[in-house]
Amino acid sequence: MRKEYSGGFLVFCKTADGLKCLVIYSERNKIWGFPKGHLEDGETELEAALRETEEETGIKSLKVIDGFREEDVYGTLSNRPGKKGESIEKHSVYFLAFTSSEKVNVDNKEITAYEWLDEEASVERIAFDSLRDILKKGWKKIWQVKAF
Repeated sequence: MRKEYSGGFLVFCKTADGLKCLVIYSERNKIWGFPKGHLEDGETELEAALRETEEETGIKSLKVIDGFREEDVYGTLSNRPGKKGESIEKHSVYFLAFTSSEKVNVDNKEITAYEWLDEEASVERIAFDSLRDILKKGWKKIWQVKAF
């Protein structure tokens, strides 16, 4: 089975209503998740995560939190051009970051909506158990490091 690799971020921000996590809606996949995307040739996981977060949300200023790297591995069908419908093993690596600005500009192509949600609401919004587990770890880590 072919493998595909992606990098992404759990992005947190201190808002007037407290600490929030960014969740985005993927129009293509019809799910709420986090900024992420495929690694390009020669890119590291972190480089891809930074690039994809900027492309999908417009967020450029991220403070990456050391000591957090979580991988979600699952079988699925590829959505990539030329590979669409092919069975793959997907590896999505997530890092943790803090931004000081709530301003988000979704691309309105792949990503059509976003929300800044508190801990409980963000965990409830995510559809997959494996991503909810990663998010719970992210919340635990962000409270520990008090990056905000």
